[in-house]
Amino acid sequence: MSYVTQVGPERTTGPHPTYPPSDWYTSPELLELERRRVFDHSWSLVGTLDELGEPGAYLTATVGTGPILVVRDNAGNLRAFHNLCRHRGLPVLQGQGNCGGFLTCPYHQWSYDVEGRLRRVPQMQRQFEGIDLSDWGLLQAAADTWHGMVFVNPDPTASPLREALGELADRLDPFLSGPLVEIARVTYTAKCNWKLIVENHIDVYHLWHLHRHSLSMYDHQAFEWDMKSNNWWSYEPLKDPEDAPSQPFNWLTEYEREGIGAHLFFPNLMLVTTGSYFASYDATPTAPDETLLTLRIWSGADSDPEALLQSVRSFMAEDVDVCELLQEGAGSSRFTTGPLAATHEAPIREFHRALVALCRD
Repeated sequence: MSYVTQVGPERTTGPHPTYPPSDWYTSPELLELERRRVFDHSWSLVGTLDELGEPGAYLTATVGTGPILVVRDNAGNLRAFHNLCRHRGLPVLQGQGNCGGFLTCPYHQWSYDVEGRLRRVPQMQRQFEGIDLSDWGLLQAAADTWHGMVFVNPDPTASPLREALGELADRLDPFLSGPLVEIARVTYTAKCNWKLIVENHIDVYHLWHLHRHSLSMYDHQAFEWDMKSNNWWSYEPLKDPEDAPSQPFNWLTEYEREGIGAHLFFPNLMLVTTGSYFASYDATPTAPDETLLTLRIWSGADSDPEALLQSVRSFMAEDVDVCELLQEGAGSSRFTTGPLAATHEAPIREFHRALVALCRD
């Protein structure tokens, strides 16, 4: 059954369109299609340049349908490969560290240099007569950076990262132009479909209600948002500018210091900007009803990591809790979504349309 048949077009039997059935959030087949059609051709945040400072430094991640590795070569360039030995497909490296100049598979010791070329095959003359090592280098992926963040795309022909970020990068560059460092990173699991996390992030309607205490200092009536291709930008000011951080980023404008922004780098990287920190959290699907979240926070080197983590997680915990409850609802045979708010949930409609367009059979 096709993706479009399963999830819509939107149903318009009334004044308000309604949206996906439960399979949108529960189907293993749809998740596999998303991995192949969306995540296998999208940029994903996997680390920072600080983690890849020396030749031979590497890190690994799962992106889309499989494992990826990023390594700094001897000339100082970042290279990304599918982390699959060309012999039997075993991931060549695990975790992160320094490979010492060679990427060696632990199974049969096939060994590659940091440019991905196959250099050594044990027992080659007796067991692999006539093999041409140049035919069996690691399969390439794409690596790129943005303000010290390292991104990978499983598709080596992907458009550059900056092109994918588009106008969103122009809007966010001011926040990232100062002396920021990653001060905290936390990884945890949400028991829900990845799309519920993203939909919640771009849902303006819930701010008055779910976050009536944790985000009560912001003026939701003055909320601004804009779609930038498939990406999303938003901003809302503080009700009282006196509540702005006491030691804000001094390179920002008054407007930027005295509000909060929630943004989406399609399909699954959610960003938060304030006058005192920049945060990201990515929703990486591990099952139809399970999502891995990696929360990263950047701020000044003298910032209090625990205080900022508490600040971000105070509203993120509310979001995750409600998304897990939504997942319970999606398991019901009677589940369906009702009408979405005309403007406050319009970003969700745009997100749905973008996914359907990419996954169309």
